[in-house]
Amino acid sequence: MGLKRREFLQQAGRVLAAIGISEAGWLRLGSRYLEALAQPTARKLALLVGVDQYPDSPLHGCVTDVELQRELLVYRFGFAPSDILTLTDAGATRDNIETAFVTHLREQAKPGDVVVFHFSGCGSRVSFGDSPAKMQNSLVPADDVVPLLENRSVNDILEETVLQLVRSLATENAIAILDTSHTYPGFLKNGNFRIRSRPRPTIGQPSLAELTFVEGLQAGKNNRSAIALLSAAANSQIAGEQEWNGFTAGLFTYALTQSLWLATPASSFSVSFSRAAGTVEQMAGLSQQPQIRPDNLTTAPTLNFATSLMLNSAAADGAVTAVEDGGKTVQLWLGGLSAGVLDCCEGSVFAVDSSVKSIDSDSLEDSSYTSRLLLRSRTGLSAKAQILDKLDRTKGQLTAGDLVREEIRVLPRNIGLTVALDSGLERIERVDATSAFATVPQVSAVGSEQPADFRFGRVSETIVAQTPAAYEPALYQGRYGLFSVSQMLIPDTQGDGGEAVKVAVQRLIPQLKALQAGKLLRLTVNETSSRLKVRAVLATLAPQARVMVQRESVRASGDYRLEPLSAETEKLSNLGILSLPIGSRIQYRLYNESDRPVYAAVFSSDTAGRLLAMNYQAESDAGAMSMAIAPGDNLSVPAAGALGLAVSGAVGLAETLIIVSENSFDRTLAAIAAEMQQTRDTLPLVLLNPLNVARAVLEDLHVASIPGVQKLGISTDDLALDVNVWATLSFVYRVV
Repeated sequence: MGLKRREFLQQAGRVLAAIGISEAGWLRLGSRYLEALAQPTARKLALLVGVDQYPDSPLHGCVTDVELQRELLVYRFGFAPSDILTLTDAGATRDNIETAFVTHLREQAKPGDVVVFHFSGCGSRVSFGDSPAKMQNSLVPADDVVPLLENRSVNDILEETVLQLVRSLATENAIAILDTSHTYPGFLKNGNFRIRSRPRPTIGQPSLAELTFVEGLQAGKNNRSAIALLSAAANSQIAGEQEWNGFTAGLFTYALTQSLWLATPASSFSVSFSRAAGTVEQMAGLSQQPQIRPDNLTTAPTLNFATSLMLNSAAADGAVTAVEDGGKTVQLWLGGLSAGVLDCCEGSVFAVDSSVKSIDSDSLEDSSYTSRLLLRSRTGLSAKAQILDKLDRTKGQLTAGDLVREEIRVLPRNIGLTVALDSGLERIERVDATSAFATVPQVSAVGSEQPADFRFGRVSETIVAQTPAAYEPALYQGRYGLFSVSQMLIPDTQGDGGEAVKVAVQRLIPQLKALQAGKLLRLTVNETSSRLKVRAVLATLAPQARVMVQRESVRASGDYRLEPLSAETEKLSNLGILSLPIGSRIQYRLYNESDRPVYAAVFSSDTAGRLLAMNYQAESDAGAMSMAIAPGDNLSVPAAGALGLAVSGAVGLAETLIIVSENSFDRTLAAIAAEMQQTRDTLPLVLLNPLNVARAVLEDLHVASIPGVQKLGISTDDLALDVNVWATLSFVYRVV
């Protein structure tokens, strides 16, 4: 017989007491994780729906969304593949979806089980008469029909139907996720994003079959008083999908699943959702803001769901999906990597941690082993890797389901910037722009439909309408400018009226270099894979002194089980990106909780994309990046006692990166000193040579990583960064 749970906890408590941790503390901090080890796991059921093949509005990323969710649920949260039902394209009819929900979820789920329903596809609205107040959101199935004058019925699934279905479940641990939008803006694309709305005016009404089905649900017994619904955007907004290098997916689904791959047992669902919502806003701007809709009552069901789900495993970047070639190679799914890192990851090294813990009457055995994998090739989110080290056969074999985590991040030295040419440009304008961009080193122009970092085009009436009110439309309309992929004008990039295309491109070179520098530095963000134990907070000093958000290297505790964030930080977490009014005074505080001295470089990209050095000073003091931060010590930027940094500039998104390394930033300091735009005692320092500085930062991290890379026997001409020696924490906020 195995140990009883209480006996096991007492045994563990006696061991920990010897190192100064009380049994009460062990019970309080570890009971939630141990509960999952000692108790039978509840059944986990999922119904995942994705429709790309619409007759008049084909999408390209909805089936990928289903795959993203399925791999997450199987490999990250322990769902049995047989308990996940997927309906895609022609199989995702209205009748099939509703029948599958009843038979696969409602008739099988028992109290305490976990249930997930996901829909990716077009959305719309249907009417219950002529009054706008009687309109309801709907999901468009594969068997969509065009309403006729004599028959206005459509085959949509009402959002209310989904709510009623989830309410009818016998478990509180259920959630519905809808990656769709219900408002058609009059165009199919928004910049590089394809919109997930049915492309025709709302003139339909629910079918008799749908109304009969809903009536039957309402007549039945509802076991839940409220549900939580995650939606990709607010009712009046649009939800989009984007093509990345090798795959297309919904912005929301990709961001949400990526965030959940990286969640820890100590994470709350609100933190994971907040990060996903922030990622979407960074890409799409204010046109798409994900929502938690608590059925007009409470968000508690969402948090209950998250608690049940989060107990299965530690944070990971992906998982082994197959072992091949007699154990020499493996197939990987890398759903936890950001799109930027994923695009550059060939040659990177991942660690596979497989732990088998058995509890019996005599001992608690930990037969864990670690193997390392060299990534050789990638197709979309799947990759093939070579096993670098031989496993200890006495401790088990590498198998499908083992989680993988970054160990060495390899980045090419020639990472460039891609600019899409807007389809609204005339042919001769596109020819001239292609020619002009070809003269700019490491900047390439592509067609409007291709993946890109930014867009080049004219400031049109549509773009002006989407631009923050701080701009004067008459001043900018018709001029050439640089835009985000969601077609938002980047401040200070619009030119004078009447300028030639080639002149406009030459004028934009300084901004292009700054944006490329920001892209390079952003590729170092690794708070979920870093093993360097550091923590940082963003605090406001005025108009009110308070901690706004915290970032930390979540893997640095060694066993991947960090304590939860403080109650104050949890309470202040926003569902989305933090907003800071112009004129606010802010300060960053970095805490070195590792066992070694570290150095920090703090950079910020303002709303116009300029790169600023936040803690560079000519004379060494506690705030300079040339000074080591001792273990247990901290750094404030600006220095403690100062008034703080004033939030300024145009309305939009700004980002600060705190880059921490075991080694000093010698090359970075030399690059900053080589060419200055402002006096040395002025902070923040606007960099005139941002691209040189960003490259120097990567080189400094590469040099710091050489011992670890050589230990693994890796040889590469690219930049190889060891997660054990550096951490980059990102703070994104909206200037309002």
